[in-house]
Amino acid sequence: MHELYTALAEYYDAIYRRRAERVSREIDFVEELFKNEAEREVRRILDLACGTGIPTLELARRGYQVTGLDLHEEMLAVARRKAEGKGLNIEFIQGNALEIDFDKEFDAVTMFFSSIMYFDDSAIQELFNSVNQALKQGGVFIADFPCWDYSYYYKGQNNVVWDERKGDERLVITDWREVEPATQKLHFKRLVQIVKPDGSVRAFMVDDELNIYTVREMRLLAEKHFRRIKIYGDLHELRPSDRRYWLVAVK
Repeated sequence: MHELYTALAEYYDAIYRRRAERVSREIDFVEELFKNEAEREVRRILDLACGTGIPTLELARRGYQVTGLDLHEEMLAVARRKAEGKGLNIEFIQGNALEIDFDKEFDAVTMFFSSIMYFDDSAIQELFNSVNQALKQGGVFIADFPCWDYSYYYKGQNNVVWDERKGDERLVITDWREVEPATQKLHFKRLVQIVKPDGSVRAFMVDDELNIYTVREMRLLAEKHFRRIKIYGDLHELRPSDRRYWLVAVK
């Protein structure tokens, strides 16, 4: 369980290279949300489930005071090394997002890369409570999550295979997903094969259970904990064709 964030932590940035290339544009959008939706100036940010710090470092590079928190020390070790290499002063903390004890310390809390999907409808209530407690009045919580079109997964088109590289190693990655419509559970499965220069192969199997939320469900859950809710689409106002959503919740 969670091999992607433990055994494969050193390969995470290579696996997500294409998403990482879009992060600067995503943070441009997030900064617009800070200006337009937050009811206070955003200077101090808590980045939950920060992983190897791909968005965290970009926020810090733009001058924000950022604290990154993640459950997996293996990911944080990579994040700390990257931040040090770039001369960025970021506090990275190992911990569970459901157990944070910050009290009105942050102007914004962020959660990127669909991490909110790891929380079922009970745990997500705990998450929203924790986030609300960590935010100052008028602060904003921003989290992205994907649109999962159920019909897509029943057409036999859910296998995706691609290559990446890390140094002289080749990564062959196969993704597929299995959906349980009755429970709205998504089984995210990934086979990562690491091919060494000598031709030897190491293989890792990722098998994580995620939770599917519609826009309406996410809004209803968040409304119990925040004063104002808005959901955006693919870096713009919500549209029917959007494939990724952005929850914006103001304390």
